[in-house]
Amino acid sequence: MPRKSRLQLIFPALFLIAVMAGYFLTRTADPAKEVPRASPKPASQARQSTLPANPALTRTARRANADPDRDAPPFAIANERIARFNDDASYRKFLAGLSGRGLRLLGKSDRLRAVRFGWGDDFDPSDLDDAGLGYNYIVTIPAPPDAGAQAGAVGFGRNALAWLGVGQDNSAWGKGVTVALLDSGVNDHTALNGGNGKVTAITLTELGAGGVQLGHGTAVASIISGDHPLTPGVAPASDLLSIRITDAEGTSNSFTLAEGILRAADSGVDIINISMGSYGNSSLVADAVKYAQEKGVVIVASSGNGGLAALAYPAAYEGVIAVGAVEGTGEHLDFSNRGDGLDISAPGFQINAAWGEELLTSFSGTSASAPFISGAIAAAMSENPHMTARQAADLVLGVANDAGYPGDDPVYGSGILALDRVMEHGTPGIYDVAIASQVLIPADAATSLPQVLVTVQNQGTETVINSPVSIVSPSGTQTVNISSLAPGQIHTIRVPVALPANGDPITINASVQSTEGDKDASNNSRSDSFAQEQP
Repeated sequence: MPRKSRLQLIFPALFLIAVMAGYFLTRTADPAKEVPRASPKPASQARQSTLPANPALTRTARRANADPDRDAPPFAIANERIARFNDDASYRKFLAGLSGRGLRLLGKSDRLRAVRFGWGDDFDPSDLDDAGLGYNYIVTIPAPPDAGAQAGAVGFGRNALAWLGVGQDNSAWGKGVTVALLDSGVNDHTALNGGNGKVTAITLTELGAGGVQLGHGTAVASIISGDHPLTPGVAPASDLLSIRITDAEGTSNSFTLAEGILRAADSGVDIINISMGSYGNSSLVADAVKYAQEKGVVIVASSGNGGLAALAYPAAYEGVIAVGAVEGTGEHLDFSNRGDGLDISAPGFQINAAWGEELLTSFSGTSASAPFISGAIAAAMSENPHMTARQAADLVLGVANDAGYPGDDPVYGSGILALDRVMEHGTPGIYDVAIASQVLIPADAATSLPQVLVTVQNQGTETVINSPVSIVSPSGTQTVNISSLAPGQIHTIRVPVALPANGDPITINASVQSTEGDKDASNNSRSDSFAQEQP
């Protein structure tokens, strides 16, 4: 979702209106998590979807001559259906008889035995008792999130890699790894090795007369594999397979998305990046995701830019790595969707990226966050040739820097991407203890005062012994000694606080020391202000 620039995307009115209406999603508060950190969940771990199930593959019974779209859910494309079949004979018979039923073939998938079709005025779904019918949903490049970024949000510019801990030459990262981009296509661009040989393209959609290939896919590609000083990529040596699934307005659909996933998986890619989404749950896409995962492909997807308490699809599907967005101080961006299925967060505000043909843009949104994770997985694979894509993904999730509530939480997932920890995970002798986060939780039945949870994390590769923590609050100074903290482990200290009723803020300053020396002293302390919410 690029920030306002010379080329501003125009998005479908239907999607914007539906998102503004909020659909069935609410902005609920996130509950406090228990302080012990859960074990990192593998990329393939099952989880429940965060949105209601789609009644796809159920037989539809309607009154004759009734409007077929009368009961269609939001985001379903009018005058279309997807028919699914349990056996090849039924699938072939349906295809052969389409014209006789007055139906138009819009697409077919032999592998999934699925047919996308349209109809005229006299269509009655109850006539198709030989097929399981589902809807075809709108899939889009999410709308620009600028209006949803909170005041004071800090952009990254070209410094995202440094912020993520990359201080060395990374030009070989990603070598031998192929990442597929299901997006708007990738233009030739100097930031992508001059456009010479880095990108292979498959087009599943036609742009039509006068159609222009959008820059969104090029921006995503440059975050993964950019090799220009102004737009440095995470894994510059990786190969890209661009699969264009959008039209000239940046719109696609469930059927084309599923087809793109299948094409990518069959092409032998290691990772699929999907910086697009839908709020319609398609069983066809879910089955395509499962097919790719069974072939060992890792799918990374943006969580969405609606500022909602649920993830867009395909990020919400089982095993897909769902990525949220943070700004330059590590704060969750208000526009970034959240939910129990969120896996990890990454930079997502005002990031230098390639655009169009030889242009640059300031790129914002979870569309920008997802390729950081895809690039990190590619980098980990290239530096650890024995690793599969799934193992590399588990590593990326497992060494994230904790943020927000202690452990996994719906706002940050397992934490914020830490590229330095990913690439140094096997390097002995690294000591790095950090104040990872400070979070205010309200008083409850067991406590008379609100509390600030101060979380300390060992972000090195060696166990740290006897790490003193000093916490200064309006009520005084509290000192705690952490006797032992293993690599990646967290320790959370609860600090009761009295918040002024008039809304004036209080400040909590926390610091930690390591007796073994410290790789990065800048994360040894932090200061945060908290205030009581006013009515």
